[in-house]
Amino acid sequence: PGDGWNLPDPWTLVNVSYFAPSYYRAFAAVTGNMGWNEVIKTSYDTLENSLNAENKNADNGLVPAWSTSKGAPTGAAFDGAPTHYQYDSCRTPFRIGVDYCQYNEPRAKAYAAKTNQFFGGIGAAKIVDGYNLDGTPRPLNATGQSAAFIGPIAVGAMTTSADSPLLAQSYTALATRGLLVGGEYYDGSWTVLALLMLSGNFLDYTLETPLK
Repeated sequence: PGDGWNLPDPWTLVNVSYFAPSYYRAFAAVTGNMGWNEVIKTSYDTLENSLNAENKNADNGLVPAWSTSKGAPTGAAFDGAPTHYQYDSCRTPFRIGVDYCQYNEPRAKAYAAKTNQFFGGIGAAKIVDGYNLDGTPRPLNATGQSAAFIGPIAVGAMTTSADSPLLAQSYTALATRGLLVGGEYYDGSWTVLALLMLSGNFLDYTLETPLK
């Protein structure tokens, strides 16, 4: 969470869904600072740490919202901090899926294979806005669906073959622009981000002509 949380060691507390390895590659390309490669490695190491037998999520990819750097769920971030797969955690397949689509990262494909199998078994139309780490549903809202969940799941499914049922179902649902149970701002934002990626319009800024 950074150094503004008054923790003795801020690195003991992480939110995996904030890791964006494809962006770190862009930062390295723009700055020439290869130290960003170490950040990428740490991101994937921490992601892997969060998926384990103790958490009961080793195979489904459902990362905790807040955890230690070793992967143990923790509510130490703030009073009532969530530790299940919810409106923070659900961004992870997007962050990781982009890294595969833009950079062909094998660790990204391996992670997305877990979420693809789990959510593919549910089907896009039945995905709810919250899960316990073991995969049992824990929806925040009793009715409706959230683009913050469906959108990242769809981008994660881009790591599979183009005829993936999960990918097709999720795109169709997002294109309605009606998956707003989580709120117009949050779900609206993830509708746009996901559709940009799914339609091939999400920019890789390392390939763009610099501004004069």
